[in-house]
Amino acid sequence: MDALDRALVDMDESNDPKSLISVYEDQVEAYGKLVGATSLAYVRYCQNVTDAEKAEEYSRLNSSLYAIQIRLARLEKALMDRWGYHRERGAEYAEALDRISDQDDAVLRSLRGREDELCRRYESLESEFQINYQGRTWTMTELMQDENMTLQSFLEALERYEIEKNREAGEMYLELLSLRSQMARESGYVTYAESQYSNFGREYSPKQALAAAQIVKQVFVPLYIRLRERCENDLRYLCGASFSEDQFMAAMEQAAERAVPGAGEAWRYMLALGLYDSQSSKQKLQGSFTTYLSTYRCPFLFTQWEDDASSVFTVIHEFGHFLSYYTNPEGTYYAPEELDLAETDAQGFELLMLSQYDVLFGRYATAARLCWLMNALYAILSGFMEDEFQQRAYGLKHPTVEELNRLYGDLSKEYGFDRLFGYEGREWTEIGHTFQFPFYYVSYGVSMLGAMALVRDGNRGYRRSLKRKAGASFTEVVGRDVLAAETICELAAWIERTANDLLQG
Repeated sequence: MDALDRALVDMDESNDPKSLISVYEDQVEAYGKLVGATSLAYVRYCQNVTDAEKAEEYSRLNSSLYAIQIRLARLEKALMDRWGYHRERGAEYAEALDRISDQDDAVLRSLRGREDELCRRYESLESEFQINYQGRTWTMTELMQDENMTLQSFLEALERYEIEKNREAGEMYLELLSLRSQMARESGYVTYAESQYSNFGREYSPKQALAAAQIVKQVFVPLYIRLRERCENDLRYLCGASFSEDQFMAAMEQAAERAVPGAGEAWRYMLALGLYDSQSSKQKLQGSFTTYLSTYRCPFLFTQWEDDASSVFTVIHEFGHFLSYYTNPEGTYYAPEELDLAETDAQGFELLMLSQYDVLFGRYATAARLCWLMNALYAILSGFMEDEFQQRAYGLKHPTVEELNRLYGDLSKEYGFDRLFGYEGREWTEIGHTFQFPFYYVSYGVSMLGAMALVRDGNRGYRRSLKRKAGASFTEVVGRDVLAAETICELAAWIERTANDLLQG
């Protein structure tokens, strides 16, 4: 940061842009290395979220990224204004630089420091939270494993656990709502939703997402309820199945290659270099992700294998991300592109892998295909529901945990989740993305629509999308506006036909 600060001071006195541009480009390269180091620190932290030292290291690096980004934007904007550097990138790019440049580094650093602290507390809640019941403390693991507790006592303790955990997580979220709204204002945005949509590079606004959500509810909710009830026996059949990680890992290489030529090579590369962590541990982050370690120029897949069908689905999804990074890191690397495209890569791969379910699931293949279709519908509905919940939550003037629970309960009715899963309104505090990656979730819905539009007729469009140029737009790659009512209805009809074929076959 010292070099950037000196360059900003030298701008007023220098008549030679070359040395300052050289400083800028060197610092951009250094920033890229810091991004890689931060990604690696996050992986190490996620392997043990109770390790305070690893949490501090990740938080320190992540905070440095924000400070350097602001200084880089200020220097680039100064070079643009004085010597026309990067002026060819257009007015919108210049406006974005202005917005970043105007941020108060000290204020934002303080706010983001507190934000990181709250997120780390939330991440450790799963492994550390406990309640007092019948004269002793209980973790969820202890509740589930106790063989002496009566059913009535277990249900009472479980309800208390859920209520108290919802309260503690909810109080953290109330503070995050306030912090992030202030961060948005400091960054030049009217709302935090607009800030995050911009950060994720989306082509549509929060208002457009809400408008699409109304169509999604009209079209997909009745379809999901209808198909879910028809598939119930198949889903129960699959739920009782066990899947060996070793057998899956051995079968996956050829299955992936048959689905997408070149995917088998990426699978071998992942295993050969140990770029895959599937160990199950109470201390690990309870979730899965794939990140790109730019320092080492390789992706890394993080998950926990549980010997069930969901583990198979999860690894297939995450390997879709891994494959996109492996195939075309410059075109698919997270920072410069739309988040929706990153999820389309993963969900498009899932869709193409349906043809390989006989190998991966054996006698459970048909049930697994139906389960995937139900998961796809759930991704669409939950993606828009969680986004609608967050947009409305950030719009509340004086929110309380009870008010947020009521809001989530009302939305659960609108999206059919109360009927299918018995949602009561407290479930939102179990959605990690709401706390850790706000306004991410709608991409699961948008990208699932995009993946269906892109690859339902084969893998040619998907393979072409993996080779896209850096900065390619979502609509350009997918080839249509997936938020249009016509497209949503068309894709719903395709899902229903596919499900009917499986149920009749």
